[in-house]
Amino acid sequence: MVELSWSGQRVPAIADELRWNPRTVRRWLHRFNRLSLDGLEDLGGQGRKRRITETEGSRVIGLVKQPPPGRLTVQADGELAAADESGPPEWTLDALAAEAGRMGIEIGRSQVRRILTRIIELYTCPPEGATVVCADELGPVIPRTFPPTPGWSPDGHRIKSEVDYGRGPEKTWVYGALRVRDGHEVTMTASSRNSAFYQQFFQRVEAANPAGDIYVVTDNLSSHNSLSTRTWLEDHPRIRHVFIPVGACWLNLQEGWWRIFRKAALAGQSFAGPPEIDQATRLATAQLNTRSRPWVWGRPAPSTRVLRRRYVYSV
Repeated sequence: MVELSWSGQRVPAIADELRWNPRTVRRWLHRFNRLSLDGLEDLGGQGRKRRITETEGSRVIGLVKQPPPGRLTVQADGELAAADESGPPEWTLDALAAEAGRMGIEIGRSQVRRILTRIIELYTCPPEGATVVCADELGPVIPRTFPPTPGWSPDGHRIKSEVDYGRGPEKTWVYGALRVRDGHEVTMTASSRNSAFYQQFFQRVEAANPAGDIYVVTDNLSSHNSLSTRTWLEDHPRIRHVFIPVGACWLNLQEGWWRIFRKAALAGQSFAGPPEIDQATRLATAQLNTRSRPWVWGRPAPSTRVLRRRYVYSV
């Protein structure tokens, strides 16, 4: 990039040749002009330091899945008991903050609320004009291969071979992205789970949502946050990652869609190879999209009971 700039090329020409965003080229050139070669190195310590780490936030999230102090739980012997009779019957923000403090995590109730509602607010109150999708990978999906019959033995009985369930080179990963507002799904099969296929998959997601920002709720895998992926996202500013904490996969609605997908595409099936897995994925996705419905966070209110007959008694 620096050599092209020294040769007299302008920023738009450099961006076209390197397939970068012009803003990225301009920012790096400014850093090089200001700091020379030192400006091309990663600058550490940018912005305000995080008050709690990702691991500590995950531990706070994990408290929500545990019974709070004072809630009756079933013990191994079948008896009901409470961990702390003096505690509150349900988790509250103050109780979570106090329990986190006993675990050595200095956190206030406002931070607890921010951690818990960062993902949920995207489901309940998404930004105006934005699209919220939940992304995840399923797999590896392994074809069930049946070795060819070796024929007959010299003494005349047929030789039986066991079914081979080994994870060979034909394993397949299924990428999926659920659009929360209408339940529409975008899927893609790949031979590996890496940054290249992840970027290729999000090209399909971006094509399926041509307008507005795209908030992607997903886990923080290495392929999701690699240098290659971050560089690719600079050229696609509409896509914004929202990583869920470690151990909180229940915040990703895509996990629930995988259960429906397994029943529609994989249950009871025996595939000869990756092409058949890809065909089953495409057919199941098309069938499920025809009857897709919005995914609503939380348990919906029960419907009002309709009385088929009404009896009036007179005294």
